Amino acid sequence: MDRLVNCLKEQHISVTPQRLEILKNIISRYDHPSADSIYQEVRRHLPMISFNTVYKTLETFCQLGLITKINPLHEVARYDGNVAPHAHLVCTRCHKVEDFDWSWPDDIPLPDASPKGFKIESVSVQFFGLCQQCQQQ
Repeated sequence: MDRLVNCLKEQHISVTPQRLEILKNIISRYDHPSADSIYQEVRRHLPMISFNTVYKTLETFCQLGLITKINPLHEVARYDGNVAPHAHLVCTRCHKVEDFDWSWPDDIPLPDASPKGFKIESVSVQFFGLCQQCQQQ
């Protein structure tokens, strides 16, 4: 818990029970949950928390780089507590999202978008296909 408290303090945001519980929940999960799924889990420990608090907190954490938001297949946004460079495998049938240990290869340079006034800061890679379960159906 001390690590989570320090993580929030380093970002200069108030440490509250709600923020700690939400951060603890998201970084302990690997299923790339939606805001509603996180809300349902956090509510078990903090029954009075609102969905709005969970959603706003998740968005704040994204802005601060503590977590990432992915929006595969234009579905409901999903959240990822793993901010290390990696790709995602997205099932086009069941919409399951899994981490895939693959990062942008160092020998492929990022494109220079400066003529358009855009500075590229990161790359997000998603591979789409069928998960093993959906292939067997």
